[in-house]
Amino acid sequence: MENRTVEFQAMMNELASPPKQLEDSMQRARRRARRTRMLRRFSAPLGTVASVAACFVLMVNLFPTFALACSSVPVIRELAAAVAFSPSLSAAVAHDYVQYIGQSQTVDGVKVDLGYAIVDQHQMVFVYSIDGGRFYTSPELLDENGDHIAAAYSTSNVKGDISGQANGMESMILSFSAPNELPERFTINMYFLAEQQPETPAMPAPPKASLGESIEDWTDPKNDPGVLCFTFDVALDMNRIAQPITVPVNRWMELDGQRIQVERLEYTPTRTILYLGEDQANTAWLKSLKFWFEDQSGRRYDDKDGSLVSSSTLESPSQLTYYFQSFYYDPPKGLTLCVDKAEWLDKDAPHVVVDLTSGEATGLPAGVELVEVHPVGGGVELTILSPTLREQFAQSFSHTYWDPEGGEHKWHQVSTIRVDAEDSGSGEAKHKEVFYLDNYSWDTVELELSYTSVAEYPEPVRVSLAAER
Repeated sequence: MENRTVEFQAMMNELASPPKQLEDSMQRARRRARRTRMLRRFSAPLGTVASVAACFVLMVNLFPTFALACSSVPVIRELAAAVAFSPSLSAAVAHDYVQYIGQSQTVDGVKVDLGYAIVDQHQMVFVYSIDGGRFYTSPELLDENGDHIAAAYSTSNVKGDISGQANGMESMILSFSAPNELPERFTINMYFLAEQQPETPAMPAPPKASLGESIEDWTDPKNDPGVLCFTFDVALDMNRIAQPITVPVNRWMELDGQRIQVERLEYTPTRTILYLGEDQANTAWLKSLKFWFEDQSGRRYDDKDGSLVSSSTLESPSQLTYYFQSFYYDPPKGLTLCVDKAEWLDKDAPHVVVDLTSGEATGLPAGVELVEVHPVGGGVELTILSPTLREQFAQSFSHTYWDPEGGEHKWHQVSTIRVDAEDSGSGEAKHKEVFYLDNYSWDTVELELSYTSVAEYPEPVRVSLAAER
């Protein structure tokens, strides 16, 4: 190991000190660049940079030492940050699917550089750097009239600095649950906190992840203490937004007595989308599906590679749209859908009613038990235990609950943890969920289940995804 470290350091020293021949070539290149600068007017097409990216992406992924060494070169460092966290986005950059933004703004000593965007019909990825601050919460998108862009989206924020430095490139991924007409021009408000200095009071913690609130529930982060707003006006090149590749399938499968249709696959540069349908005669809603893809050689694909896993529509509570690693640039041949788990919600499922005085609950799914009702401040903490199979799915109750007077409330705190067999009291490992009823003074509460049963298929259900003929 010591020898490898010495080799690495020697390589880094060589990179830091280029040979004389290279130094001479660089001097000649600089003189030529000065002679032609006035003709070129400082312009360099993005495609010139991105054409290098194809080779560069391979080097970054295959040779970590090369990636580390290149991280000090500004343009290459940005590209490295843009591709480091996602195979799908790596492929997009390698194929010149990047739009240059190149805007910078400083507010109260905090500087944000909005560098690049990767945009298709379903997702926008912004690559930026921040100096002196940190991410606070999801951005706000406005059209040219200043109105909210009416599209549901989830946001994830990833620090992509391959060198491990504090102020590296980060990415902000906006995943649209319903494709819409992307505006050519829009405004994005990004929200950050200044890095806390030792002598300054503590800044507020970033808000907890949204539990599915609508735009009507949205509150302006600019009103939160210590939050800085950075506003960028973005103009997209609509000619560089690729149209999706559609593979029609239209095949049915039966799961637990319910009929589900595999309608089509859609490939975009940033992800693959699987569209399902359902038989209206089904007695349960499909709340979640666990699956992978296999190609004709048996290779397995199970990388979701995105912040949004599935979504539903206003027409049905079923989760019928699923998001996956992009196959846009290298579509596998002979794909098969392999389903091994499904989660269902009976259409006639009653609400769960909990007596907060006795700790009794009615209507819980099989294998689920309420183990503790604990007053906390002005609220109540509910703890339930479920089979470990539930670890792979969403929380057990929907986002809304009701008091006995019909008042509607929403969860703001939910925590989950695995309980080992020796600590569960049953001799089996369990999935533990803790729900917090904020400022709740009633003796009973009515909860809405997010599922009623989970099925696991030891032999996966397989559906060919070959295009319909």
